Amino acid sequence: MIKANLSPMALSLAVLFACNPDKNPIDSTTDEPSTESSGTDSTAGDPTGDPSGDPTGDEPIVTTTEGDTSTSDPTEGSSDTTGPVDGGPACIDTPTVIAVDADTPLGNTAQGLLADKLGPRSTLLTFAEEPLSLADAWRGVTLPLSVEVRYEGGEIRWVESEINPEFGGEGFPGECLDRLEVNVGFDFVTEGLEFDEHRDGVLQFFDAESAQLRVELLPPGLNGSLDPAALYKDEEPQWIVTGIEIGATFQGAALGGSLLNEVKVGDDEEGFVGFGSVAWWGDPIDP
Repeated sequence: MIKANLSPMALSLAVLFACNPDKNPIDSTTDEPSTESSGTDSTAGDPTGDPSGDPTGDEPIVTTTEGDTSTSDPTEGSSDTTGPVDGGPACIDTPTVIAVDADTPLGNTAQGLLADKLGPRSTLLTFAEEPLSLADAWRGVTLPLSVEVRYEGGEIRWVESEINPEFGGEGFPGECLDRLEVNVGFDFVTEGLEFDEHRDGVLQFFDAESAQLRVELLPPGLNGSLDPAALYKDEEPQWIVTGIEIGATFQGAALGGSLLNEVKVGDDEEGFVGFGSVAWWGDPIDP
């Protein structure tokens, strides 16, 4: 099984983009995998990568490397690290728990930063037209959607992040950015309950104006009626959905994002794994 990597952008016209470190694009007109390699992804592990993944955006550069990368859960404690684990993490994170009304280096309290980001919003979830492997029942479909970020007393952390001087991975590690992290609840519910998701997440502020949130739905699995196995056509090569998550970006009070999916394409020997946006929702967010 070949794995390819690129930033969590979109299904752009002819391509389903990949996101684990080693993945190739899929030509939507032929649905045949490409096996070319193009170097090392210098953006892997960048905490500021746009999770909104607008499928209308430009294509990122596809890269391939050996092995996988992983990031630690920022809620685990003072020994947290982020970035590639092969040869040591790229960034060393040191979190400090703070009160909701405590001043932060971002020039406002967490309470102040959350003020225009909480509460329900009505919007639309629009599925992409590409790739052609997407099931006809979902291509271009638009669903009324309600989203809400909730703060109910969850932990708040100021995280200081610095480059690990003993980093042993390939190339120079990406930026290690200090940030404010807030444990929140996130609701993502379509009118017909294709999605009926009420999940926990970590809202990350890298400055006073913008914030990002990623929420994993599959695994463990969707609560709504949408069947991930029916998201793509039943034809060869098989596209099997192995993961689904929501990416969200705030710019001031504006909120937009995408529905991201990981797919396994083809058999174990000749297939590959891809990751990218299959739908988008909310306000337009500048990259």
